Amino acid sequence: MTNYTQRARDIAERVLLPAANPVDGEGKIPPSHFEALAAAGFYGISAPPELGGPDLSIDDRADLLETLNGGCLATAFTWAQHGGLVTHLATSPNTALREIYWDGLVNGSIKGGITGAGAAPQPPLLYARRTDDGYVLNGVAPFVTGWDIIDVILIFARDEIDDSIVEVLIDARSSKGASVQALPLIAARASNTVRIRFDNFHVANDRVCNVITRDEFMAGEIILSRFNASMPLGIARRCLTELEKREVDTTEFAAQLSTVRDHLNATLSGGFDCHLARAEAMALAVRAATALMAATGSSSSVEGNTAERLVREAMLAMVVGSRPEIRTALLGQLTAAS
Repeated sequence: MTNYTQRARDIAERVLLPAANPVDGEGKIPPSHFEALAAAGFYGISAPPELGGPDLSIDDRADLLETLNGGCLATAFTWAQHGGLVTHLATSPNTALREIYWDGLVNGSIKGGITGAGAAPQPPLLYARRTDDGYVLNGVAPFVTGWDIIDVILIFARDEIDDSIVEVLIDARSSKGASVQALPLIAARASNTVRIRFDNFHVANDRVCNVITRDEFMAGEIILSRFNASMPLGIARRCLTELEKREVDTTEFAAQLSTVRDHLNATLSGGFDCHLARAEAMALAVRAATALMAATGSSSSVEGNTAERLVREAMLAMVVGSRPEIRTALLGQLTAAS
């Protein structure tokens, strides 16, 4: 167990979990949650060692993510977006842009989000048109998490001429050419997830983080998929803990959790299909949450209790960051004979 792992467990149990139901019900994350994450150094875990990062292994980062997701999903979901921004800014050729934001992003005094609307979806949902002094964005970013919490957003838009992916960093505030619509998610509403529609939104050259090919973007998808699976696995872990409190034997669930984690790790070397592994994680979270609701009984049908919250969170985790291939694999998991 690393020092970061222990810090995550302490924060999850002492800070996040006791407030998880109120956060879910009231739809607001206390600033103290993010302050605790910043004080523990968690805003900088995605930074490379040469730029101040802790050099955590993939296993350690995945475990940290699982732990925090099992404490308070709304908090972890909002904070986790920050890591993607840090990862991409670390490799940006725009060193001047990195110097402006880097220290604040790593220590958590500047908080960031990310949207891949112009990168992963086919066809892209967000396009960039080159101008003399930058780019103009048109389209939609359907899910941007942390509005009114984060300070900046890294946006991926597809160049409408050469199909490259343009990474731009913009301020997270309403402005000319960007209209924001709140999304009432089924769970983690306190994450303040919104849809942003861009209409001839101008981005200056000095805010361009990078321009890459789609192949370069997709090369990082395996590791990203591994970390995205930490959401359903974290929920599953919390469900197992709650089941044990109700004196339910979780031996079989624990074995399934271990197997899914092994499969996810094997995807990093090409030893297991990443879409199937993600689907297994999602299906496990749903089964574990459903078992918890059954074990809790009729009180779980009332809004505001832990079992009810975890069922909704498992359903959200089943679709966040999904892809057509994952959905196909997930349907296979859910419709297969016992």
